[in-house]
Amino acid sequence: ADIVAASFIRNAANVRSVVAFLDRCVSQLPPSKDGYPALRPLVISKIENKEGVDNFDEILQESDGIMVARGDLGVEIPYSKVFAAQKMMVSKCNEVGKPVIVATQMLDSMMRNPRPTRAEVTDVGTAVLDGADAVMLSGETAAGAYPIESLKSMTSVAYEGDVIQDAKKDMLFNQDLHDNLPPSEQELDAVAAAAVKSTIHMNAGKIFLISKSGRVARAVARHRPSVPVLAFCTDAQVARRLQLHRSIVPIFLQGIVDPLAPTTRMADVRAEAIRTAKELGFVKSGERIIMIDRSTGKANDMHEFSHNMKVLTIRET
Repeated sequence: ADIVAASFIRNAANVRSVVAFLDRCVSQLPPSKDGYPALRPLVISKIENKEGVDNFDEILQESDGIMVARGDLGVEIPYSKVFAAQKMMVSKCNEVGKPVIVATQMLDSMMRNPRPTRAEVTDVGTAVLDGADAVMLSGETAAGAYPIESLKSMTSVAYEGDVIQDAKKDMLFNQDLHDNLPPSEQELDAVAAAAVKSTIHMNAGKIFLISKSGRVARAVARHRPSVPVLAFCTDAQVARRLQLHRSIVPIFLQGIVDPLAPTTRMADVRAEAIRTAKELGFVKSGERIIMIDRSTGKANDMHEFSHNMKVLTIRET
């Protein structure tokens, strides 16, 4: 599994228990066929009761992401407070750059009817505009009479919400979070923020990044870019996990074992990423992009690693 959703999380200790159990399980798994070690599944904490809401800050710190599970939450706390709790959780997840899922009863009437109510459409659209990374169907597709129609309706509303969000050409930067990062992470965060800002000033249509562990992609997603971010990964596990982040489009780069190895020429990796994107139809010649990567210092360099950002215009091949 790439993601595990933990139900009825009440405090940080609950999250740590789940993480510890998963770590023990993963330690017994063999490496992938590409030689990468098995990764612990992401732990998404489902907030479904008052204690979870009250202890949200500590839960968020220990979790890889959050699910706002409104069905049980509306039973555990007064239903009139569910919308405020949802907005609070989505906002705090955005501030620290962790993915947040809004779930339960989003298109509930479509379990019985082929079209959603206007209130449901507004609910889904508002969740997208508030900053949700994902909106989830449950009973609509698990037991409803119109699962395909539900999915199409959810997709169309989420698309309209994305169009509105992206038109703002805005970005998020949390100075307090940045100041509390380790020095190497501050460097990465600064480059990621600069890349997102550059898409606005340079009118670049895409961000390309090379990521082995997913750290670069998560750093970029933290700033809520308004353009697609193509994350080229050498580990399929990492690529699958990044799908949870808004704006990130993970692409598995085959044949490149370790982009940080001293023998790897980063220029070759960048060129392969651009060729792959052109073949898949994501970019075309003449389009401007922002490229980010992390490279290893050579023997005569005075640094161990560098975080790089380049502004490129795709040329004819």
